[in-house]
Amino acid sequence: MMEKSNEEHIKGGGKVRSFILGFNDGLISTFTLLVGVAAATLSLENNAIVILTGIAAMVSGAISMGLGEYISSRSESKYIFNELKKERAEVELFPIEEKEEVKEILQSWGFEGNLLRESTKKITSNKEIWIDFLVKGELGLDEPENPFIGGFLTFNAFIGGAFTALFPYFFNLGFISLIFSTIISFSMLFIVGLLKTRITGENNIRSAIEMVFIGIIAFLVSFSVGLWLKQIIPSI
Repeated sequence: MMEKSNEEHIKGGGKVRSFILGFNDGLISTFTLLVGVAAATLSLENNAIVILTGIAAMVSGAISMGLGEYISSRSESKYIFNELKKERAEVELFPIEEKEEVKEILQSWGFEGNLLRESTKKITSNKEIWIDFLVKGELGLDEPENPFIGGFLTFNAFIGGAFTALFPYFFNLGFISLIFSTIISFSMLFIVGLLKTRITGENNIRSAIEMVFIGIIAFLVSFSVGLWLKQIIPSI
């Protein structure tokens, strides 16, 4: 028997998605950039280049991600509201055809006989329920979330993820800062991997390990590129 806790659904999944997307992108993109820059320029005396690069990446990335999420969510909201408007007009102008659509959807779900007739009658007796049913059942659309909230969450989550990778460099410890940043970033990737399963339903540990593995690959590639640049550009 399935436990009740396994049957519960996450409310506000779009908000959780925006936060995880923003934090994950902010962490990985800034971390990998700083690894490359640190490998090429870091000295025991000065972390300034790494810090300036990280701040620039954090600000520009957060603005880009936040605006991107806002624009895409706003476009989706406009599309859904437009479909609602169309469906409302069709219910008013072509009620017989729209009732038949309700019936066909219910039939595809296994409804038949008296249950089918009563369910169709019940749904079409209230226009708001009728329209909502068609939008969700026929078009597969849900009520849109506030695009501003999605953009705001993504912006701040990106800042949080980026700063997680950046702040160890403020201690000016040379390559020790890089080591601290790597440990903290990998730890947060593991945690984000666990949190991601709350909306994806994946295996917790597997998802977390996959996130860390991605981080390790990104670290190795970025560090190698940084060392290569240091060799071909001696002035760095």
